[in-house]
Amino acid sequence: MLSQLEQVSANLAAARALRAEGVPYRVIGRRLALTTSQLGHIRRTLKREKAGQTRLHRTMPGATARDFPVGRSALPAGLRGILTRAGYRTLGDLADRIADRDQPGLETMPGLGPVRIRLVRALLDEFGLRAGSSDLQAEIEALFPDLRD
Repeated sequence: MLSQLEQVSANLAAARALRAEGVPYRVIGRRLALTTSQLGHIRRTLKREKAGQTRLHRTMPGATARDFPVGRSALPAGLRGILTRAGYRTLGDLADRIADRDQPGLETMPGLGPVRIRLVRALLDEFGLRAGSSDLQAEIEALFPDLRD
């Protein structure tokens, strides 16, 4: 059984996919059997995420998903606060921390339990930033540290 945060995350991912197809929010609410407040939460979250992407691309035209700010992500507000206070400004910072084998994982941070860690990993998967062959920029930066800036 999914926790409440995981269920919200699953609904958000499904709504994001439906919204990308151009489905109106009212239809999304019916398809996912969401209450009015749940649909409002999804609408606000997707709006915050899109506004963050728009602002990022306006200020940095060549920006990638690695440059997306954690504060504008679809993570819950408390988790966004914990991560930004810990110094993680972008999703690329989080991806680097998870991929770095020399540093302890996010599990060692106070206030982050297994459910929140799964939410962070799911968000990184959504943007294709988890370590591996899909995150080519991170692999290049690991091989050539002078290219990070």
